[in-house]
Amino acid sequence: MDFSKSKKAILGTVLMSSAALGMALSTPAGQSVFGTSTVYAAQVDNGLKSNSHLSVSSGWSNDLQSISWNSSRGGYDIYYLRSADGASNVFGEQGQNWEHSFTKDFKTYEKQVSAIAAKGGDNTDGWKSAWTGAVIESTGNIKGTSKGQKVAYFSGLKKSDGKQNIWAVASTDGGKTFTQPLNNGKAIMTTNNSLNGVDFRDPYVFTWNGKLMMYVAEGDNIGVYTSTDGVSWSKADKSGASKIGNGTFFKGRSWANNAPVECPVIKTMTMPNGKTKQVLFFGAKDASKGETTGTYYIVGHLDSNGLFAEETDVKRLDQGSDYYGANFSGTTDISQSNKSITSLGWVGNWNYTAKGVHSDEAATSGYLSTLGSYSSARTLTLDNNMTIKQSVIEPSAATTRKYADVTKTHTVRGANAAWSSQWVDREDANWGSVYGLYDVANTNVSQTYTLNFTSTKGNYTGRIYIDIWQGGDYVRFNYDPSNGLYNVKSRSGELDKGLEGQVSSSYYYDGILGNGNGYSADSGLKNWKVAQLKVITDKTSVEFIFPNGQTYTIARYSNSEKQDFKIFTQDPNSANKVTVTVSDNVQNVVK
Repeated sequence: MDFSKSKKAILGTVLMSSAALGMALSTPAGQSVFGTSTVYAAQVDNGLKSNSHLSVSSGWSNDLQSISWNSSRGGYDIYYLRSADGASNVFGEQGQNWEHSFTKDFKTYEKQVSAIAAKGGDNTDGWKSAWTGAVIESTGNIKGTSKGQKVAYFSGLKKSDGKQNIWAVASTDGGKTFTQPLNNGKAIMTTNNSLNGVDFRDPYVFTWNGKLMMYVAEGDNIGVYTSTDGVSWSKADKSGASKIGNGTFFKGRSWANNAPVECPVIKTMTMPNGKTKQVLFFGAKDASKGETTGTYYIVGHLDSNGLFAEETDVKRLDQGSDYYGANFSGTTDISQSNKSITSLGWVGNWNYTAKGVHSDEAATSGYLSTLGSYSSARTLTLDNNMTIKQSVIEPSAATTRKYADVTKTHTVRGANAAWSSQWVDREDANWGSVYGLYDVANTNVSQTYTLNFTSTKGNYTGRIYIDIWQGGDYVRFNYDPSNGLYNVKSRSGELDKGLEGQVSSSYYYDGILGNGNGYSADSGLKNWKVAQLKVITDKTSVEFIFPNGQTYTIARYSNSEKQDFKIFTQDPNSANKVTVTVSDNVQNVVK
């Protein structure tokens, strides 16, 4: 759960880091990054919602809270944060509440209801905004609860002073809502436990060695606490600070200017060789590596006090700019291991998703009120090399079409997707001609593209380009199979004239590379003869999936139900071809 001070710190760090790296931050049409903000007083009621993914029903949403197994219903309770005041006033007077949905397959979801009220508890020591936390099932060990009751631990703002505290509330209806405050509605832990006295949020609660444990995001560190009754908590390491330092959870990288850490979650996972390890997931950024906020993980074990100890360097789970506030299924008992877990991430970024988004590309409307969606679910496994591999659970397909053996001389073009002849889209200084393979306009915005690339003469040679256009908005993908590196650029006119002028539009357009160059990443997939790439598109997101389990997720903001999808390649050896399978995804997945 990010908040206003952290958001500004993130943007400031990125601007400073970009300057230090010699990256010029530019904006479209020569507009100033710090141009005068155009204020639109009214929010527009028509929201931006995905068609084939979970989206907020009204208001604005961000972090996932828990993905909790519901044994009585045979599916998963899903919780996320919602701001009733809307997308251009996310920290408004109404505060944030928890929303609940339910799914059995991560393809269709129940209509959402409020799970935890935005305001509650004691009149003085209760909360006035409910932030990120976690759900655990009581075995009767949590004071004031009975066996089988679900309990939510969450951070928020204290009514009396606005400081970050942690509360606990039990459910009386199997986890749909939480209406029974514990500890008389007073905080069970306060920000006094944090070293900086400010950051104290996003608790994750689990059981270990017969005790309850809590990991808390505390700015530069993760605090670790223990309890025997779930209400009275103390330091897990009685003789030390009881903090997981950034040198541990961010091992292999510099933490300078990258605070805060957020949303810690720890799971035990079994590798194919039968060995088990603890995996610590969390939210952060690494501007020095050209990475904005995202979800990271590191593999290791727990020490004798229950503090995480690393055995690997930190890695980014999703390489994209918009997979944050993620959460994970799997048991909350750290002694029990998971062969696989399921993850969902918030498709958004504090640097633009909460800064005023218009409903039109020309940015002349009021700001959207309803905004907030989530990624395709991913099944995560831990390989023997202690690297997470992802397998995406694709939206259900309504119809499917296939175009086999598309080459530079046997192409697919036009709104009717007809077979066509060769065309050269542009010339490249290094590789020569860039050939069009597939260019279909005015197609459904919610689709899954399965792209099977092959070469008839050794390894695939030449770059692969994928362009997705909606009017002047775009997401453009540029991948080099010879080294595995790729670049993603994007533009969204709906972000122009935001609450801070062109700042959010520039952040989305420029990325950390600057000058409209977006972000670059290493897929780890290179020198291949045959490879399958998948692209899942929806109104609010684009997800690129590599066959080695790497993913890249980016948000988009056009209200159009149509898009133009294009594939290009360099082909110096006249050997490249692709088979394109297009699935129109089932819509209206929230029932």
